Amino acid sequence: MVSGIKRQMGFTLILTGLLHTVVGLIFYAKPLQQIVANGFWNAVGPEEDAAFWFIMWGFLLILLGYLADWLMKKKEMEPPAAFGWTILAICVVGAIAMPVSGFWLGLPQAGILLRK
Repeated sequence: MVSGIKRQMGFTLILTGLLHTVVGLIFYAKPLQQIVANGFWNAVGPEEDAAFWFIMWGFLLILLGYLADWLMKKKEMEPPAAFGWTILAICVVGAIAMPVSGFWLGLPQAGILLRK
């Protein structure tokens, strides 16, 4: 059984994904509008590439958060250690490569997921 703050990490990943998506919609409004104006199909060119992947990462974080939340709250199982280690590795590499970014938000979440 998962208890304490660790039990909330799925929900915090969902919130992080929602924040990521909202930030993407604000900062990448013009490229995203261009994708819509181009009809979606084959509409992501070099100028829209970053916007597209920024939004997709937000959705992926939401999905991972939902999965972790379901696993810990409905199935009362801990996520595998590899889940926390992978989030930690991605966030460390991301924070080093892009210090002014949201990768820092994932570090405490990964740390809590890795606690016994």
